[in-house]
Amino acid sequence: MEDMTKEEMQRFLNREAEKGSTEYEALKALADILGIEFPELKQKKRAE
Repeated sequence: MEDMTKEEMQRFLNREAEKGSTEYEALKALADILGIEFPELKQKKRAE
């Protein structure tokens, strides 16, 4: 697990955006670097 300041995290996310990564991809990569589990989002089913 790596320690990062909020400024370092923001720089990382900015670099990922410049590379063309989606927000989801960038946040998942950041979570991997920090050694935390990134939650999988589940789609809610709409009642008809």
